[in-house]
This record gives sequence, C-alpha cells and structure tokens, in this order.
Amino acid sequence: MSFIEKSNKVLLFLAAIVVIITVGKELLKDLFRQDYSDPTVQVITHDDALATEQKIKLKTQYVGLLKDVHIFEVTSDKVVQQLPYSSGAEKIAILSSFSLSSNAVNLMFAKVGEQRTLLFQNNALIVDFSPVREQQTQYDKTLSKNIYSVARQDTNNDGFLNQNDKKELLVSEYDGANLTPVMDDIEGYRIVDNDTVLIYTVPGGETLYYIFNVGTGELKQLDISL
Repeated sequence: MSFIEKSNKVLLFLAAIVVIITVGKELLKDLFRQDYSDPTVQVITHDDALATEQKIKLKTQYVGLLKDVHIFEVTSDKVVQQLPYSSGAEKIAILSSFSLSSNAVNLMFAKVGEQRTLLFQNNALIVDFSPVREQQTQYDKTLSKNIYSVARQDTNNDGFLNQNDKKELLVSEYDGANLTPVMDDIEGYRIVDNDTVLIYTVPGGETLYYIFNVGTGELKQLDISL
C-alpha cells in the first residue's frame, strides 16, 4: 500500500472520529437540555383556591445563620391574594446579604431550644432582603435591623407577584421580631451609609428620593427640584 493510500485512510479515520464526537455531543445536549427559568409566584383568589381545591405547596430551605438565629426561606409557586396590607404598628414617620430564591414568600427564624417564628402571617413575595450587619467592610455598611422589600398584591395584573408590582419597605429585628412598615409603593432601596438607606419611588412618573435612618426610624425626603 502506497504512502498516499495510507494517508487517505488515516484522514478518513480521523474525520469519522470527529463526526462521531460531534454527533454524540449534540445527542447528549438534546438529551439533557432543559429550558430553565426562575421560579414564579402565581396569585390566586380565595374563591379560586376553594373552587379548585388547589393546595399551595410550601418548601423550606436553609439561608444562613444570623447571630443565634438560623434563617430558612419559605418558597411557594402560589399565594392567595390578600387585602391591602395594614399593620397595627404605627408607621415610622414620614451589601452583603443572604441570597433568596425568586419565589421566597416568607422567612422562618429558628433559635436552638425555642419555637420557630415566621416573618409574615400571610405569605408575600420577598423581592429584596438585607440582614443585620454589625461590621463595616470596604463594600458593606452596618445595619442595626433587617430590611425587606415586599410585594403583597398583583398590582400590574399579570397574574404573578414579582419585582414589577408595587412594593413595601419594612424593617425588623435580626430575628424577625417587631416587623414594622416604613413606606408603601417604593421602586427600590439602596444602603448608602451605616444605618442609612436611600429609598426611591415614582408616583405619577416623577422619581422621589428619601433618606431613612434605620436606627432612629427617621424618614426624610430629599429636595432635588431644579
């Protein structure tokens, strides 16, 4: 057999190997391919829940340890539409953080030897969560209370609770005690200094900014008029 014939056979063999590997990879990709999307929280009414006998599935997952409290998130694929939230507590005068799932609807606080407590009586979507932070770092400021951004109602009527719905800012002690509302209808917040939070809201299309002192509970609007 001549050298050219041998070379051709080797090239054909290598080409066959490449084809087999390529086809095999595509088959494996098709076999294990899954269309992934973040979990969502569907809003259902009390009547729908009763009529269809839908049982809301709740799951708990460990989030982390904060001082002596072990925090678990409670996730769900559905919540029952609640009436507009009002608290018996008087409203406060007018980031290293734990990572929560996109369908976290409550937090559970558990201390060794004590009964666990839930943050909310009625589940609501936790959009953002900033826990107590005692030590300042180059990137993180100190916080004396937990901060929560929460969506309770499907205000954009898309059938789900998500970050596009109207949100409420609340604070609590590190263990979830003394949950207190700060401000309704916020777009978001940012921790700008130790125990100092910038809150922004867009009523009527105009962005307004507020400074909230977590330690004293003082909330003041910033004058940014031109």
